[in-house]
Amino acid sequence: MAYFLLMRSAQAAVALFGVASLVFVIQHLSGDPVALMVPEGATAEDIAILRAQFGFDRPLVVQYADYLLDLARGDFGTSYIQNIPVLDIVASRLPYTLQLSAAALAIALLVGLPTGMLAALWRGRWPEKPALGLVLAAQSMPTFWSGILLILLFAVTLDWLPSSGAETPGSIVLPAVCLSGLTMATFARITRNAIVEELGKDYVFAAYARGQTRNSVVLRHVSRNAAVPLISITALELANMLAGAVIVETVFAWPGLGLLAVQAIQANDFLVVQALVLLGAGAYVALNLLADILYGVVDPRIKAVAR
Repeated sequence: MAYFLLMRSAQAAVALFGVASLVFVIQHLSGDPVALMVPEGATAEDIAILRAQFGFDRPLVVQYADYLLDLARGDFGTSYIQNIPVLDIVASRLPYTLQLSAAALAIALLVGLPTGMLAALWRGRWPEKPALGLVLAAQSMPTFWSGILLILLFAVTLDWLPSSGAETPGSIVLPAVCLSGLTMATFARITRNAIVEELGKDYVFAAYARGQTRNSVVLRHVSRNAAVPLISITALELANMLAGAVIVETVFAWPGLGLLAVQAIQANDFLVVQALVLLGAGAYVALNLLADILYGVVDPRIKAVAR
């Protein structure tokens, strides 16, 4: 298991190095950031002074080496537009995104898992149809469209909840429900398929032959084995939530990293965009590594294979 985790960690480090290098290349291909900072009518001398101030006059290899060293120290630089350390800008918005993602994940789990289990245990009966209908509706509706519908219904028509911002505790309800929709549908679908597959295996029929009830078999055996694919999909869905937060936070004006990304792109704030891309890639890799660790906890057979 230790060798397995070591190899996974090495692969994660290589992936992060590749993302960091790609971001550096794209940043330099997208244009000269100095041209965006100088006032209109600036002379060539003014531009040259500013380029020297930010180190853009150095050889590209030297810039790349310094860039990697800064990242290793956790230094993402200072925003060209706001003149504030990028890490401070990101840190001020990160709690909002974490809060929103945690609420959305809780809703997705509380609704998706029981829905999927209900659809599996009542396969071919009437409760399966509304359960699958809910899954299909949540999976088919675009996030921006469901967000607008939620605002029209609960904020405009019924006036129950705020439509934007994060000033009151109720402000998180609509964006969390909106962000949880696709993840909830994925959890329900994966849970149903995993339980249906497990119910057809020999150990289930052997448990029935020993006199165990259906509820006992499902709770003690089937649910444990069906949890393995759920762990994988949970890690991926958490990463997808970070990407989906860009749309949801924009629709609901939620002041998290997603809205910050949109604002930074509009303002051509390259260093902030760069930091958000790197942090997103790091979160994606870390969540997948966590899923690999949890595999061995849930299914001991994976430990044996990894040795």
